[in-house]
Order: sequence, then structure tokens, then C-alpha cells
Amino acid sequence: MMARGTAAALIAGAMVWVVPSSAPTPGQRGAACAAAGGATRLFTGAAVGARAVQSQVGLLAGTGVEIPGTATTLGTRVGGGPRLAFSVRAGLVDMSFPDLSDPLVTREAGAMATAVHGRASAGLFDGFQLMPTVGGFLSLDVFGQASLLFLPEDEGLTGASRSFSAGVRVGILREGFTVPGISVSVAKRFPDDVSYLLAGGPGGVEVAPSVNSYRAALGKDLFAIEWLAGVGYDEYDGEVTLNVVGSGGAGGRVTTSAPLGSDRLMYFGGASTTLGIVLTISVEAGWAEGFEGVPGWDGPHDPTSGTLFGGVAARLTL
Repeated sequence: MMARGTAAALIAGAMVWVVPSSAPTPGQRGAACAAAGGATRLFTGAAVGARAVQSQVGLLAGTGVEIPGTATTLGTRVGGGPRLAFSVRAGLVDMSFPDLSDPLVTREAGAMATAVHGRASAGLFDGFQLMPTVGGFLSLDVFGQASLLFLPEDEGLTGASRSFSAGVRVGILREGFTVPGISVSVAKRFPDDVSYLLAGGPGGVEVAPSVNSYRAALGKDLFAIEWLAGVGYDEYDGEVTLNVVGSGGAGGRVTTSAPLGSDRLMYFGGASTTLGIVLTISVEAGWAEGFEGVPGWDGPHDPTSGTLFGGVAARLTL
């Protein structure tokens, strides 16, 4: 009974802890900068770039399935103690954003960004047995992650060297001979602040991102390979600073700061295999949707285009 009570409390706490964003959009941010005297095309590009950087750094801080290589919750050990898992994942995100070193914003910048994630997870509750061969309903895992993020500094991006995440995963079904493993998760991520050309050039941005991440995954073992597919929903928000040259051409600059928020769906899939009993190796690839267009923006970076991501991981389960 204590385990069930703890599980219910953690799930309820997570629902309160991770709340939807209601921050302004890039169009609203751009309008504020224009009203303050910023160069029109440049401030619009800066607002579009701020959302691109914010979302791509947020995605780099946590990509697809929360516990690599499985859609089934960990469960508890024989005797009722928590089952532990430790994983290392190398992730990558294909970043792109307007080139703000060009005052007319006629080019697109971008490069591949990488990350290394170290994660510890614990299975706290086995869940309920729905019928003799179907169990794991409302089983519970908790997890925490520390990440190192490597951004393309030669493109003008600095900062965001670390990120921390924590969350819970709830089982819908435990994988069995006749049923797949199904789970949903919720997590909060806290990447470091990141700047793009803020200290020089015609335009620059600084973002202080935070991410609410939701995932649903389904997996089934076929021919010694566990195949996994899932869908995710990320909410990005945080304080954003836009810094652009003034529209008067006298060398002045305009700086505005305010929250910026956006959200998008993503889709991912992967495969894993277990070596021996406790070591699992997995690969993952996915695509995150783009965002709505920004009125008045016709630059080379298309904000409605999606973002590719992927990774490879090793997980030790005890």
C-alpha cells in the first residue's frame, strides 16, 4: 500500500509541476522590438532565430524515449526493491536558424549539435495485473538526467553547456508474449542559457530555455530486437533577449527582453538489443515538427520546417 500511495503522489505532483506555457510568440516579440525602434527585417529574423535556437537547444537536452531502448517500465526487483538502470546516450540535433551576422538576413546558418546524456532511473511500482497475461498498469519509474551540450560555436552559438532533467514514467502495459509495452512520461528540463551573436554583429539573441516534455511510446520484442515507436510533445519557454541595430542607421542598438513560448509534436522510432542479461544497446531517430509562420517573414530560414534528431545509447539494468 505504501508503494501505491507513493506512486499516486508522484504522478499527481508531476501533473502540477509541469504546466503549459503561455508566453508570447515570435511575432509578438518582433512587434515589441519594432515599436522600440529596431530594424524591421533584422528584428523579425532575430525573433524567428530566438525560437529556433530555444526549441533546438531544448530538443538537444532530451530527444525521444526517456529511458533508452524500451517502452516498458522497469518494474521492481524480486522482493520489492526498486530496479535501477543507468544509461549513457549520445544525441544529435540538426540545428538551423537565420544568419544574423548579415544585416539583411539573406542567409541561413546551422550545423549539427551533439550531446552526451547520463541518466539514472528507478522502477518503484510494478503496477496492477489487469488479467493473467496482461499487467504493468500504472507501474511507475522515476528518472534524473545530467547532460553536456556541444553547440556549433563557429556559427556564433555560445553557452548551454549543461542541462538537467527529471521526471516520471507511467506504464500502461508491460510487454508480454501477446501485448506490447506501452508507457507515457512527463519531464522537466533546464538547459543553461545560450547566446547567438549577442556580443557583436547586426543582430543577436539570448535565450534562457526551459522545457516541458511529454512522451508516449510503444515497443515489442521481435526476433531478439525490441522495436520502438513513439510520439512526443514539447513546450519551450523562457526569457529571451533580442539585440539589433536601430532602424535610424545612426549606429544605435535596440534591446528588448520578454518571455517567448512555443510548442510542437515530434515522432521517433528505434531498435535495441540486449547483450547478456543487463546491457542494452539502442539506436533512435526522429523528426520534430516546425512552427507556424511569422507574419512578414520571408527570409531563408523556414520556421515551418521540422528538425531531425537521433542518438545511440547503452543502458545497464540491475
